[in-house]
Amino acid sequence: MKIEPAVLKYLKGDSFQNSLNVDIEKTKHRIISRESAITEIIKNKDVIHIGCSDHIQIIDEKIKNNKWLHKLISDNAKSCIGIDIDKESIEFIKNKLGYTNVFHGDILNDDFENIASKNWDYVVLGEIVEHLDNPVNFLKVLKTKYGKNISKFIITVPNIYNKRQFINMMNYREVINSDHRFWFTPYTITKILVSAGYTPELISYANLQSLNTRELISRKIKRLAGMEVKYPFYYFNTIIITGNIS
Repeated sequence: MKIEPAVLKYLKGDSFQNSLNVDIEKTKHRIISRESAITEIIKNKDVIHIGCSDHIQIIDEKIKNNKWLHKLISDNAKSCIGIDIDKESIEFIKNKLGYTNVFHGDILNDDFENIASKNWDYVVLGEIVEHLDNPVNFLKVLKTKYGKNISKFIITVPNIYNKRQFINMMNYREVINSDHRFWFTPYTITKILVSAGYTPELISYANLQSLNTRELISRKIKRLAGMEVKYPFYYFNTIIITGNIS
């Protein structure tokens, strides 16, 4: 889904409406994981991976299931460096897993010469923004420090507009990662990016949620018939947004 020009004036703050109606395309989306979607985009590109480590307790399991994002980026990119504030995880990745392309530090407060010394195609922030106390400030500082060295961004965040969350709501409960500060809609993550001075271009969706029995049977029948099975945006748990750092 592309950002509509009619919506852009609200994203920029040039116009205001208390009950803005933002139409979401009725396009159905292919089934793809967050990891596969990212690796398709960054293949043979120069990539900075911020928040690269993941929780140390689950890295080995994710590698086993081919879900550890930093490995997938490293395997598919032309070149890649990873930055993470979690020192213990970085040491584990370097000393136990043998990765030499990861570095410990605070991207906002530390200086990384290996970023500033060359031009990069993408910076990837996968499931990072929802953990930040002030995502607009984080993105602004990142752009100020390294924007001249990075062309594009890939950001993924949780999609509040999905069927599973609706069911949770109807059952009077919230199911959430206890470290999350935010849920996102396509509009709100785009608003954050525009407020930080970025130019979002394309919104897509990944990580199909669990299907019920009827939906599983329907999918199997369609596949047996040779049809490509696609779903509307509210069947997916993750929003992927890409664009320019400018």
